[in-house]
Amino acid sequence: MNQRAKLTFTPLLAMLFLLIFVSTSFAINYPGLNQNKPEPFVIDNIITIQFEDNVDLEVSNKMQRGLGSVSFNLPDLDILLSKYGVVDAKKIFPMEKSKPATNSGMIDLTRYYELSFSKKVDIQQVINELSQNPNLRMAEEVWATPVRAVPNDPLWANQWAMSSPGPDPNFYSAWDYETGSDSIKFALIDTGILYKHQDLIGNIWVNPGEDLDGDGVVFDEDDFNGIDDDGNGLIDDVIGYDFFSGLSLTIWPGEDAGTRDNDPSDFNGHGTHVAGIAAAMNNNGIDVTGAAGGWYGGHRSRRGVRIICTRMGASAVNPDNGFESGYVNSNDAAAAINYAVQMGVHVINASWGGGSTSAAAANNAVAAGVTFTHAAGNSDANDSDAIDAIAAVISVASTGPSSDNKSSFSNWGNWVDVAAPGSDILSTYSFSYTPGTATIGGTSMAAPMVAGLSLLIRSQMPSLSGAQVDSIILATADSLALYTANPLYQGNLGSGRIDALAALIDLANAKFTSDITEGVAPLTVNFTDLSPNSPIGWDWTFGTGDVSTDQNPQYVYNDPGIYNVSLIIDENNPLGPGEEHLKRYVWVRQDSILGDSVDAPFNSEVVIPIYLHNTSQIMEMQYVFSYANTLDVDFDSISVEGTRSDYFETVTMNAFDAWNKRISVFLKTNTSVGSTYLQADTGVVLKLHLTVGNNGSTGLMTLDTTTFNGKTSYVRSIYGDYFPAGYVPGIINVGGCCIGFRGNFNDDPLDQIDISDLVGLVAFMFQGGPAPTCEEEANIDGSTGVPLIDIADLVLLVDYMFQSGPAPASCN
Repeated sequence: MNQRAKLTFTPLLAMLFLLIFVSTSFAINYPGLNQNKPEPFVIDNIITIQFEDNVDLEVSNKMQRGLGSVSFNLPDLDILLSKYGVVDAKKIFPMEKSKPATNSGMIDLTRYYELSFSKKVDIQQVINELSQNPNLRMAEEVWATPVRAVPNDPLWANQWAMSSPGPDPNFYSAWDYETGSDSIKFALIDTGILYKHQDLIGNIWVNPGEDLDGDGVVFDEDDFNGIDDDGNGLIDDVIGYDFFSGLSLTIWPGEDAGTRDNDPSDFNGHGTHVAGIAAAMNNNGIDVTGAAGGWYGGHRSRRGVRIICTRMGASAVNPDNGFESGYVNSNDAAAAINYAVQMGVHVINASWGGGSTSAAAANNAVAAGVTFTHAAGNSDANDSDAIDAIAAVISVASTGPSSDNKSSFSNWGNWVDVAAPGSDILSTYSFSYTPGTATIGGTSMAAPMVAGLSLLIRSQMPSLSGAQVDSIILATADSLALYTANPLYQGNLGSGRIDALAALIDLANAKFTSDITEGVAPLTVNFTDLSPNSPIGWDWTFGTGDVSTDQNPQYVYNDPGIYNVSLIIDENNPLGPGEEHLKRYVWVRQDSILGDSVDAPFNSEVVIPIYLHNTSQIMEMQYVFSYANTLDVDFDSISVEGTRSDYFETVTMNAFDAWNKRISVFLKTNTSVGSTYLQADTGVVLKLHLTVGNNGSTGLMTLDTTTFNGKTSYVRSIYGDYFPAGYVPGIINVGGCCIGFRGNFNDDPLDQIDISDLVGLVAFMFQGGPAPTCEEEANIDGSTGVPLIDIADLVLLVDYMFQSGPAPASCN
């Protein structure tokens, strides 16, 4: 057997200082970018109309649907609607409920409707007739206009295989259709991955079976418990596993020597480079782009494919020349492949030469429906191996740089399935565990280009089988361009050079948005279908168990939580439905912050507890407050001892304004080791210590939120930043004890009147129970007689609690 060492790239490492570069150039939108992109088109069977200002929409909005027709109670318009078979009409701006103010310069959006027809009509003819109707100001066609996906990653313009102009695999055009879904898993069988790399960490898979605290943090030491929690035979495989068990060579100094463990970090750099080609984070303003890296810089649900980290190779001393070289343990590679399949991977990349054991694992992977991309080798020879011999494996040759020419090093032969850019490829890199970027060439770089395309196809149509995905890649590859550039290699570089746009453009494509994705329960969300190919059926799931078949449904989330939303559309595509699954799309909160209310005698020290009720895990919070007063109350200190946050890594005043009596307090959970986030719960998170002097003034001092020195109050959860809608300021009652409303017999900190107050009052009056905490506050009717608390107070409390009587009076 001819065993290739596709990971042995010593000459490239020797030239690394010449190849590595950093650029600060901005993303460039090149002229002529549209030449390979879809053009806008008029959508069949829908028209937009705008009613005239003098049409009484209060009447005509009583729109009627029946027997396949629509009526606006406007006879001359309804005749036309019936003539052309209008079967539905809907507001284009359903959130607009009233006209804008006169002379505001705003257009009245309540007058725009979309008409739908039961059959194909001559759109222009219908528009011409509707335009003559006196009830309408406008009638026009509806356009489907593709967006332009141009990432803001600073090195994108230097990635010739990812950016325009070509020749290239058209990833930048394909991103208008799909950018990668975090429902799709990608396994990189390689030297590991520098999973803390700033341009990869957001796309690293976290094993839900080992993520004990459910926070999704990458390589979270809080999840290490020495137990095989998910029952797969490996302990604490929180992001994947290090299967490398060693080599019969000298391991390079500083490299992980070869004990299997749960840390698959990459010292060598090869695995990190390959990972970035397929799935570096896109549009995040950092480093480079990846083929299926998602679309960051916006919504949390737009993450890219999930990278399962495995390690089965390492840097060692090349016995021929003493240089650092990357090597693979083929048995470890086989174990890593098998693990990836067990964990439900969709695509596997192998940029190394394979033997019979790893080929057996690869065979089982493709039999399980996994797309398996494999580097063809760097010997410039007709030289395949055991993995290439598997019919369902995609063997990849290399082209470039900046051309469709076969790379000088690339293997070739009739066993090659497809070609992809592989020369001078800029991607993420690990410099002995230090993150960076580097430009490297090899079929090792070409294979993950194909893996990235497979990931995009899987993201757009996850119902496709592995065989279908592979067939699409090969069938849409650009044969003409490849063999025009390489006439001497006819038939020996596969079906062509991959073309991502051609692969995606004819697939079913589900897209949606909504008017809001986060807020306080109950949260009403209006969903809008944006699928570009005129679907005929819609199946929505909202993450609660509820479903809808409306095109643009409205849904009310009543309970706090984070919800996945999915849309599956039927557009009569022979390959099946289009799907979009957005995780963590809707975030519903029911959080509150409460400052306690306390009594404060003169010449005393008081503590104001700050209560937080949080429904998601908290990473940090900033509380900016004012204690402005003329009652001789001054700030003393802060503390968290005995609170829910007493383990926090940082508790500090990060701004103080003594003159105006304002303070900003910053709290951060312990994230330097692990991620001990504040779990969802209710309780005290901060204590504010104040002193009360003796100037003789009595009254209430309010401890309320404020803003100064650029500091504002916020809470940072694992889902995003916010400030709880339920906020109650703290109050110090200087020289008194009645705070809030009368009737709070037990003076609970929430100032709530409930059954415990009634029980306490009855026990005090008739059973010799303890006296109220504050007699003044328990005196519901505010009487001044003796006794202060009498049967009239009991009657008022019962009437309020059980007979809808008036609320007790305020203490103020």
